[in-house]
Parts: sequence; C-alpha cells; structure tokens
Amino acid sequence: MSKKVIYFDGGGSGIRAGSNIDGTKSEAKNFAGFSHGEVDLVDYLADVVSKYANEIGGDISRAVLATATLPADTARYEAIASLVFQKSDIQELWICSDSVSSCAAAISGDGVVIAAGTGITALAVGKSRTMFHSLSGDGYLIGDEASAYWIGKMGLSAALRARDGRDQSAGSAQLLEVACAHFNTEPYYLPHIVHQQERAVHGIANFALQVSELAATGNTKAVEIIDAAGEEVALIANTAKRECNGGQDFQVALIGGVLASETLVYKSAVAKIEKLGMKIHASGNTPLDGAEILAMQSDAGVFAPMIKIYKVGSK
Repeated sequence: MSKKVIYFDGGGSGIRAGSNIDGTKSEAKNFAGFSHGEVDLVDYLADVVSKYANEIGGDISRAVLATATLPADTARYEAIASLVFQKSDIQELWICSDSVSSCAAAISGDGVVIAAGTGITALAVGKSRTMFHSLSGDGYLIGDEASAYWIGKMGLSAALRARDGRDQSAGSAQLLEVACAHFNTEPYYLPHIVHQQERAVHGIANFALQVSELAATGNTKAVEIIDAAGEEVALIANTAKRECNGGQDFQVALIGGVLASETLVYKSAVAKIEKLGMKIHASGNTPLDGAEILAMQSDAGVFAPMIKIYKVGSK
C-alpha cells in the first residue's frame, strides 16, 4: 500500500508545506503567514492543510501541522480537525507547536533546540529522551526575547528614545535615522507608520536586519541589543540543561534565520554557550524536515503529550 504523508512548519512569516510519497519528497511550498485579526485561526489553518492535501491528491495517511500560532482551547483544535476531514482525504491529523518539529529535526539524543525567526521557541528533551521541557517563546505581546521581532522592537525603541531626547547616544541617533529611512517616514510619524502597517509584527521583525547591520559597523546601541539577544539564547540553553539534568553530551541546536551561522546573534550566543561549557550541535535538518520526521514515525514517542492527534471517524 502506498504511504503518503504531508507536513507543515509555520512561523510568523509563513507556513512551509511538503509531502513524502513512498519515500519520495516533494519540493517545499510556501503559504502566507497568519496575522491576528485578519482571519480566523481555525479557518486559516484548516484551509492551508486541506488545500495542500487536495493539491497532492488521494488518500493521505497522516498530516502533521507544526505551527507557532496554536488554538487556545481543545474545541478549536477539534474544529480544525473537523474542517480538514470534511475538505480533504486526510486520515489522521497531528497538531503541535513548531518547537516539536524543530526538536525532532535537530536533536538526536538529549538536548535543546532553540529556533529563532520572527518569534522564538525552544524545546528540550532529557533523561534519555523520556522527558521534555518547553522554554521561552510566549508570543510577541509578552515574550519572544532574542527573536527578530524583539530585536527590531528594541532597535525601534532606542530610535524613539533618541527622537524625544531620552537617549542622547550617537548609536540611538543613528538607529533613528536608519529607522526613518527603512519605513520611509519622518521621526514624528515613525511610531504611527509602524503601528499602521498591514502586518506590523512582520514589519518590526524585518527591521532586525538593519539593527544587525548597524551592529556590524560598531554602532554601540545596536551591539548592545545583539549582545542581549545572545545572552537570552545562552540563558535558554543553560536553563534547559539544568531542568533536564543534562550531562556533558547535552546537545544545543540553534536554528532559524536569526540563528543562522553567519549572523551576529548566532556568534554572540555560541560564544556565551561555549563559555558555559556546552557545545553546539548541528544536524543539518530544518524544522520542515522535523515535521516530516514526525509524519513518518510510527508513534509520537517522547513528544506525545505535546501533540494533538485526530483520526477520521473518532473523537
């Protein structure tokens, strides 16, 4: 019998989808990201899954949806599954945080994976993969330290403090100049332009690149922000090891655009993590690869408590 699975990995900037049919992988397909207030989350996620399933066609044994934005209650999880089963020929649906797919991709033993893009998430496994511990993240309203959004926000905050005189440093003054050029506005209108963007969170996260570029030139305020991001990542790694009773072989994997190997945040974080006596583990897999790994497994294993599993005909 043919084995056909599909899988999704989603963050603030978008959702990537892939399929595996009898061991043959497809190229990834990109879907637009979710923005709070624009569409209903249940409808959005169900539509992405069912549309891709129908593009692949035929009976699909399992779909794995790993995403940063998840429903707030069981009823809405069930509503996603109900819509997916109505609109497609998917037989089984797994729904989980993107931290689960990231961990499945990057960690082979005990360790922690820290994934930073628009937002940030971290998941650790320990005691010979018999326990897990979730860390950080929590969304842009109350958390996401060291994410692109957080870096961009901190850069804009410094710029606005320079605008009204609370910060008289040359670094913040330069951040204000760069921010106005980036958002194509004048200092007075800068906060209004930022708030009124169609996708404000994504727009603020994009400004993280300008903060990083300024840090590379020696801008002291930008360097301070990047260093603080590296400190947050190192804190996550050290906390994960402690909470999991990790030993010398405890793995630390850093993934996502903010933690790509060429970025200043990555270099800052690695230096701090190694100073704590831990080593960086590189698997070469992406979070989408992790979603595929979950889709191909016989069961959820250590991640079972973090995955909602629905099957056609069952409640």
